[in-house]
Amino acid sequence: MSESTSPESSEDSDKVNMKVVAFDMLYAAVKGLSGLFFKTFMGLKIEGETNIPLRGKAILTTVTPNIIRDMLIISQVTGRKIHFMLDPKLMKHQIAGPVLKSLGMIRGTESKEDTEPIDKIFEILNEKGDLVGMTPEARHDREVQVKSMAAIIKFAIVGEAPIIPIAIYTEKIKILNMFNGDGIKVKVGTPLNVEKRLNREKYRAERYELAEDIINIIDSLKETPEIEESEL
Repeated sequence: MSESTSPESSEDSDKVNMKVVAFDMLYAAVKGLSGLFFKTFMGLKIEGETNIPLRGKAILTTVTPNIIRDMLIISQVTGRKIHFMLDPKLMKHQIAGPVLKSLGMIRGTESKEDTEPIDKIFEILNEKGDLVGMTPEARHDREVQVKSMAAIIKFAIVGEAPIIPIAIYTEKIKILNMFNGDGIKVKVGTPLNVEKRLNREKYRAERYELAEDIINIIDSLKETPEIEESEL
């Protein structure tokens, strides 16, 4: 005997689906418009897009001086939707907060007892098999950046997801083939699979060493003006 679906539950499901569709359309629109801007006025160039999986989960990371700008830039490296974990203060902003939430962004944790964002990240990774963006901020000193990256490593271990380092930097270009300006270049590094043992407390030092290594990889992906000039 088959179970019947009540009109009310069917209607609620349709509302949820329409909401998801609307949010996906908003994400696509914002991504498309920002991509057009970056490519037209900042000569956006991307290398290593093939390192982003076409299917399956992964954590994308960089060290960002401007989380909103870099979130929009990183969204250009794949046709897939990326869910970024953002500062709780930003997500609580009266205007920006609801917009960012509609785009699929997640607030960061506010305390050790605040597990809701953590549960959400694992839902995205393990149940949906989607992409997550988690990025330490450049405004913090190196020690804090390493600590943040070590936390990202723990997410990667529990979520059984590779970490993909991404470098975002500027280079001198001709904007619209007319004006000298700063262009944006993005390099996507090779996915890194993290050993599960690093989640144990006795391997904490090794976990922090790996966090430092990932930040160094991000730095090494950037080209310096000195190298570029010497190659001319």
